[in-house]
Amino acid sequence: MKYRYLRFVKGLGGIYYYKNDGVKKAPREAINEMAAQGYRYVGNVPVKTGYYGSLTEYDMIFEKIAD
Repeated sequence: MKYRYLRFVKGLGGIYYYKNDGVKKAPREAINEMAAQGYRYVGNVPVKTGYYGSLTEYDMIFEKIAD
């Protein structure tokens, strides 16, 4: 299996995004883009928390069968 991790950060207003070539993208956009490349979404991992345990960063995990 081949895995890919995309780091999402919490922006102003509580919106999560990741940067791809300097462009901010939403989680659904990431899932659609990765699916187009043959990956499937398998879950996420919390990376960083803020005050009182609020999530500020997480990685989305995608997998596909290695070529």
